[in-house]
Amino acid sequence: MGQSNELMEKFQADLAWRKKEISNMLLLETNDNQLLIIKATLLLLYSHWEGFVKNACKAYLEHVSNKKISLKDLTENFKAIALKGLIQEMYKSSDTLTLTNELNFLEAAGEFGTKVFSVKKGSFSSEKDKSIINTKDNLNLHVFKSILRIIGIDYSDSIDTKSKFVDDKLLKTRNKVAHGNKIEKSDSEFDLSMDDLRELKRFVFFLMEAFSEDLIYFAVNEFYFASKTDRKKTYVQEKTEKIRGYPL
Repeated sequence: MGQSNELMEKFQADLAWRKKEISNMLLLETNDNQLLIIKATLLLLYSHWEGFVKNACKAYLEHVSNKKISLKDLTENFKAIALKGLIQEMYKSSDTLTLTNELNFLEAAGEFGTKVFSVKKGSFSSEKDKSIINTKDNLNLHVFKSILRIIGIDYSDSIDTKSKFVDDKLLKTRNKVAHGNKIEKSDSEFDLSMDDLRELKRFVFFLMEAFSEDLIYFAVNEFYFASKTDRKKTYVQEKTEKIRGYPL
């Protein structure tokens, strides 16, 4: 439980400062600066959405890596991560004009079941590393669902029902601001009120909290083990219903 508690504390601390920053931004609202606050909060909210998902995923994968578990005992997503690492190493090699790369790859793949899952210390946790967790600097629902599969969580169907929140209200309007376009109050393509913004904030943080709960639950119950797939499916189904039931 020690490492799981550390993971929980890390997620709670990461969420806490993000929530506080958004709340402090909204406190600056006046009748004269609503559009400015909406634009600034959108940029900040997206930043926290992407940043939290990226950090949480990497922390979870590092948690599993620290367990030194054989790949043969883990769920398929971890095997896919390890396989990707082998392929990347092959392409980095200078032996591109011979069969050395391919032979090395086949040898490593043959020993796959005896290897333990691991991620590189230091470089993997850096913000710039996109070797496994890649938000593509545009964390829409399609990208988020891909990340969920990498982690081993699948409730994508329920997330699809919320596309108007993430893809339309958060990403579309955020991109319009981030690209430096001039936006006026009368702009029909930027139809986001303060009430809309607050509802968007509630939903984004609901998603972040739900994701945090999942990763902690997976860590505590060791759902990264293939032997616990049935128990994991039951949990994911329950979470699917919770997300689907979020009031629009």
